[in-house]
Amino acid sequence: MNTRLSANLSVLGTSLMLILSFSFGFHSYTEAKKTIVTDLNQALQQTILQNSHQWMSQDSIRTYANLSKHFGNPVSIESYNKDFSDALSYTPDKKKTGIVIHVLNKDPQTENAPANANKKLNEYYIASDTIIWASSIANSPNATTDHIGISFQGYANCSTFAVIGLSDKSLPGLFLGLAFLSATLPLLLKRYRKELIMPQPIHPGKTISFGNLNLSCETASFYKENEEKLKLTPQQYALMEMFFLSPTHILNRSDICESLWPGKINADETLNTLIRRLRPLVEENSNLKITTDRGRAYVLEIKKRLSQNKLEMASVVLFQVEVFWIFL
Repeated sequence: MNTRLSANLSVLGTSLMLILSFSFGFHSYTEAKKTIVTDLNQALQQTILQNSHQWMSQDSIRTYANLSKHFGNPVSIESYNKDFSDALSYTPDKKKTGIVIHVLNKDPQTENAPANANKKLNEYYIASDTIIWASSIANSPNATTDHIGISFQGYANCSTFAVIGLSDKSLPGLFLGLAFLSATLPLLLKRYRKELIMPQPIHPGKTISFGNLNLSCETASFYKENEEKLKLTPQQYALMEMFFLSPTHILNRSDICESLWPGKINADETLNTLIRRLRPLVEENSNLKITTDRGRAYVLEIKKRLSQNKLEMASVVLFQVEVFWIFL
């Protein structure tokens, strides 16, 4: 496979895996927040049922009304509540939870009192749904408490990392691992191919023979069977050296281009020209030839010779032809 195409596919695959990882991660994060809100809702309902006789008694409502008259309208009260904390089952840090009570007095005499804005929870706070209770529902005979409205809201102080810790990380982790594999696999394959192509180290003074052609590593030259030096250009020599150092004498086109012309965008035509000029030199000066393997690789191999029987048969046929011409 072409090196540039392989790199593009690697980038595309890595990007796709990262997008899937972040998508599933965001979904898991959202589901974890929803589960925390559900847990806060059930804990708040349970806590209100347990403490309604205290929080919504006539004395408590009068206290709320007096607070709204003196401190403005509405009044917000925030506090940690042990009953609420004990009722939680999913929320991570129960000590960072609590209940906010908002008291709204709709009495016209307090309506123009200095306004106190509703308490805004911290950005890391996750809030439950709001439960509203009106004193008029209780049919209170006390006119001073008929205009009181109370709302309850539970909260949990959960940072982003705390919510991520509660979320399902199996699919995001899987796609993140696939993204890492997609990014590193081409590098590993590239290194493996280089080791496969050139596993033999070049030792000074060593001679490598294939067919009747010899490679002298000491002089960096090729010699014919009669010890005459084969004249090659630097690129022709580099390619022949790659053939000789490969144990299979097979070279992929992409590996040749990357080795001889690293970084060149389109080296296929240059390679075709190099092979076209090298082939006759090899075939005319040795018993070797360069063949093409399905258009993706080149093979340096020994020319096939006629067997002895075929040579003898050819000699007999030639003799018969000569005799025939003599009698004619």
